[in-house]
Amino acid sequence: MSPRKMSRREFLKGSAIAAAAAVAATNGGSLASKRFFAPNIVRAQNNEVILAVQQFTHDILREVLPEFEEQTGLRVVLEGGPVSGNDMLTRYSSAFAADNSPVDVFSDADDSSPTFMRAGWLMPLDEIVPEETWADFPDSMTPHIENFLSIEGRPYRIPHEFAVGYFFARKDLLDEAGLAIPTTWEEMIEIGQEFANPSNNIWGTTDALIKPALLYVYMAYLTAQAGGDIFAFDEQTADAFQFLYDMIYEHQIFPETALNQDYTAQNELYMDDRVAFMRQWPFFQNVAEDNEDWFEPEKLTIALPPAGPAGSKSWIGGWGWSIPSSAPNPEGAAELLRFLTSTEIAPILAAAQGFLLTPRYSIIEALGTEDPLIAAMSMYADNDVFAARPFHPRVAEAQTVVDDMASLFLSRQASLRDVMRQGQSLMSDLDV
Repeated sequence: MSPRKMSRREFLKGSAIAAAAAVAATNGGSLASKRFFAPNIVRAQNNEVILAVQQFTHDILREVLPEFEEQTGLRVVLEGGPVSGNDMLTRYSSAFAADNSPVDVFSDADDSSPTFMRAGWLMPLDEIVPEETWADFPDSMTPHIENFLSIEGRPYRIPHEFAVGYFFARKDLLDEAGLAIPTTWEEMIEIGQEFANPSNNIWGTTDALIKPALLYVYMAYLTAQAGGDIFAFDEQTADAFQFLYDMIYEHQIFPETALNQDYTAQNELYMDDRVAFMRQWPFFQNVAEDNEDWFEPEKLTIALPPAGPAGSKSWIGGWGWSIPSSAPNPEGAAELLRFLTSTEIAPILAAAQGFLLTPRYSIIEALGTEDPLIAAMSMYADNDVFAARPFHPRVAEAQTVVDDMASLFLSRQASLRDVMRQGQSLMSDLDV
């Protein structure tokens, strides 16, 4: 892979050039715009390609897939994909190990693909995805691609989502109450207490903390702001654990029920006007905009994350497309992957769904800096918010350790000192 040279600032600022303007709009008519990608005709006994990806992307995919089907003679079958890396491992590991994949192309997470790659269950993509597509990613994406999507320089997954936890704030409610968007952990507590009314289920902030995986996500977010290495269970990790505990029990700005809630419940609480600010993935922008009776721009202001001891930080991660080694239709799978990731089609998908948005030159040029997620990406880059996703060779198992230790502490079953010690011990066992 040899991406073109461009500074991070230049890349994220971008420019909406006229040649890409046809795919910048997000209305349905734009999806019928003239495009230039021409798939090859696939002459295979099996004319069906099974694509597994999270359900909320299916509508936008159905807008572009007829073109692919007409030009290739293939029929794409959409299936709902798992929502976390742990779910990915549960659903597919047995089938992949038996050399009997139920899907041809699937959306895979950072925390599951290293396991799939090491097991030899995925096809390498260096000879499937053309060089012009790899060159569409900036240099700033290279470390992430090398750590989480590749083994020994060979890519087995190609990103379709650049996931960073954005800090969404209800500027309308805060303005009405004479409060500001918090900029530090301390302000988060102060302003959260001014806004919260726990007896009426109104909170300063919230998140989805249900196991597996989602509790880890938020703990890693706070640990990045504390300046720690979450897999080391170091002093800064302990600070992050304690901060969340205090938000729940001492300051009462964070609902204890979040320990049993997923992202759907988190989003509903926010859109029910019961939360002042929260961390959430980019897909929430589209979820909120689709709630047309509720949505107004000031209800979804993206601000910098409140700064902890290490500053205003939010770690990056993402999802990407992979092809199982035992895909039923490998030739069709390769053609579909090339289509979805092409410089012509990827911007159309990104314009309509944040889960299909990743930093690529073609996407930035198509969407322009007026798009709220592109503007937020630029703001976060300018303020050095992006932190690397914590890496461990056995990342899914390491995240489970964090999940379990955080759950013990936050449910008051063990002391902070005990969970830090036990976490370090369990992490040592993974290194053997």
